[in-house]
Amino acid sequence: MLTDEQLMEQLKKGERDVIDELYKRYSKKLYAFCCNITHVKDPEDLVQDVFVRVIEAAHSFNAKKASFSTWIFRIARNRCIDFIRHEEKIKFISIEEKARQDDGKEHFNPKDTIVNARVDVEEMVVKTSVIEAVRECISKIEDEAEKHAILLYYISDKSYREIGKILGKSTSMARNHVKSAQEKVKRCLEQKGIDSLA
Repeated sequence: MLTDEQLMEQLKKGERDVIDELYKRYSKKLYAFCCNITHVKDPEDLVQDVFVRVIEAAHSFNAKKASFSTWIFRIARNRCIDFIRHEEKIKFISIEEKARQDDGKEHFNPKDTIVNARVDVEEMVVKTSVIEAVRECISKIEDEAEKHAILLYYISDKSYREIGKILGKSTSMARNHVKSAQEKVKRCLEQKGIDSLA
């Protein structure tokens, strides 16, 4: 069986059929990763877009700088961040428009409304398991790097070194991000009356 890096060499030569094999190897992990970052129930379009970008950027892949796994998760993270920013911009614009139409609401703050809307959506989700509680706690982590680090560590089973490369940070900084996020999730779960993940 060919390695990911060997498949990428073939892709660079124009053999696009190899993308099917890479998709089989990575689509489920990327699906879970994108789902947890964006909170989109079915991020299939995002995952497909990641593989389109893999094809488009194949020439820039360098196995000496990073493994294929690290490289594709970096692409996925960037795509998810772009998606979130685009969605927030649309929400912000629509909320600002509403603020202009609603007379007498001088204290209206669009940013607060966006945050409240997120919380309302999360509260509507029926929490049937500890996994849902953990997911909610992770979603409340405000530091983007910490949130992505803990998702990469637990959902995508990445090492601190790989997480560092994906986030563009040192291994020790990646470890710090994961540990900090773990503490925040732990405190959040304790507030929910959940003492452990057992």
